[in-house]
Amino acid sequence: MAIQTAQTDRTGKEKSWIDYIQKDLPEHLEWWPYTLGAIPLTLFGILVATGLLLAFYYVPSPEKAYESVEQITNQVYLGWFVRGLHKTSVDFMILFLLFHVIRVFLTRAYRTSGELKWVSGSVVLFVTLAMGFTGYSLIFDNVSYWGMTVVTNMIGTLPVVGTPVLYLLRGGEEVSGVTLLRLYDLHTKLLPVLLGGLVIGHVLIVRLMGFVDVEGSRSFHPFYPEHTLKMGMIAVGLLVLIVDLVMIFPPVLGPPANPQDVASDVSPPWYFSAPYMLISLLPGPVALWSLLGGAGLFVVYPFVDRELSRRGWPMDVINAVVGGIVVGVVVILMYLDTQM
Repeated sequence: MAIQTAQTDRTGKEKSWIDYIQKDLPEHLEWWPYTLGAIPLTLFGILVATGLLLAFYYVPSPEKAYESVEQITNQVYLGWFVRGLHKTSVDFMILFLLFHVIRVFLTRAYRTSGELKWVSGSVVLFVTLAMGFTGYSLIFDNVSYWGMTVVTNMIGTLPVVGTPVLYLLRGGEEVSGVTLLRLYDLHTKLLPVLLGGLVIGHVLIVRLMGFVDVEGSRSFHPFYPEHTLKMGMIAVGLLVLIVDLVMIFPPVLGPPANPQDVASDVSPPWYFSAPYMLISLLPGPVALWSLLGGAGLFVVYPFVDRELSRRGWPMDVINAVVGGIVVGVVVILMYLDTQM
């Protein structure tokens, strides 16, 4: 029996949670920019499936980690393919989450009553970034080892909480086998459960709270089967694209981790390269407080928008300018990272 809510529809019949989830969707959700939120959900499913397959062969120990990844890549039947799907999917998931954030920011879709949707989505983004970093570190080749060192050093420079968190992640002062075990536990146990719960919560919040009105969107279409089939077609097309990319650019593996030999490319994953360059270019405290302030402002921005709108500020223009500046700065920082 479906769980009933206290509210009723126009006929006086009580509405169930299923009725809320399956209610008709506004027309604009068929437009391409408004499908960006569903794509990460599809990629999350691919990540879970491929991650489970990789877990059968991966050995989370400093002596066997690199060897097991090498075995997956070069010896296990289609192991390279599964590893490539996993790696490419997490890169795409982060990329499309960023695209989704940009779209919501520029259209101001977080406006009342969308603040909770924005906050929950922000947490999903941050946890996904953590998933990407921990998975990147498990390869335990020389590049990922030093990338792990760089990112944990960045975390260690945070004010107040930096040093305790650094020791918690590393299990000591230096990156070691204990660090690998802790990141493995985070990547395969805590973070997937947390991310899965957050994704489900975010989807439910969006469905229950509804969508912001968009100019030009006048009609509605059913969630099932019309919208479901459209999302299914997008998911299939996305999977074909990922498969093609993995076939053209199969995953590679560098030399094993060597604490005595700094890798030539010690930059962190691409989604951390901009913060890394900012910390490298600016004095430590300035860069750190800038990142912390930016992250905090990012989470509470809908409330800032509300207050500024009440004072008559042209937030559509402000968001376009701010969004353009932030994207431009990030691209420049990422480019500088590739040149160093």
